[in-house]
Amino acid sequence: MYTEWLINRLRCPETLKTLKHEENCFRSDGKVYEIKNDILSIVFPDDLVGDDAKYNRIYNLFAPLYDLNERVMGKLLTGVDMIKGRKQIISFLGLNPGMKVLEVSPGPGVFQKFLRNDIGKEGELVALDLSMGMLRQCHKRNESLNVQLIHGNAQFLPFADNSFDALYHFGGVNLFNDPQKAISEFIRVVKKDGIVTWGDEGFSENFRNERRKKMMLKINPGFAKPRPVVPDSVYDIKENEVYDGLAYLVVA
Repeated sequence: MYTEWLINRLRCPETLKTLKHEENCFRSDGKVYEIKNDILSIVFPDDLVGDDAKYNRIYNLFAPLYDLNERVMGKLLTGVDMIKGRKQIISFLGLNPGMKVLEVSPGPGVFQKFLRNDIGKEGELVALDLSMGMLRQCHKRNESLNVQLIHGNAQFLPFADNSFDALYHFGGVNLFNDPQKAISEFIRVVKKDGIVTWGDEGFSENFRNERRKKMMLKINPGFAKPRPVVPDSVYDIKENEVYDGLAYLVVA
């Protein structure tokens, strides 16, 4: 279920102390993080507030229909070919066989077959999401892809520093309680020479359809949020326009 490598990289999300691994759980300072249905739940804080709580409820509710809604309604409302767009996004990452990759906020797992294809069978693919409903969809959809699923908070990642060769996040950061903290966490858990990527909704300068822009702002509050600031600690930054100018992807 979890490889020895990942077990050794897991940490308490509150203190970053090492964890004691037992048969169906991990322990740290009296806290017990249980594994149920092949998913470790290691969320901090225990009680969610603000946008984290609000959107977690929504994602859990709509998890079974999320991919279908995005592909069908997304095409009707935006004209974007979501499958083609997903392939393009992954092509920007620069992944190689054998890499250890963390996907943050995978949703129902629509990118995971592309990620696994790029890193090969020998690579390690870990996916962390705050929505247990979405993780269950990942498990159902991609059981054969050997994705190690973690129920956790992107703003308090339960991993040691410098753990991964690459981190990929697309969709969600705009609606986190603290997007800048999440990006700081993304950087912390990736090796110094690794790849850190994040992206979300956001109109590009080339997006000129004002009618469609107004419609999307009403439907999706993420479009109204400012993009997170790129920290000074990352370099070789490339900002890509994706989904026909309806979203962005930062690769650093």
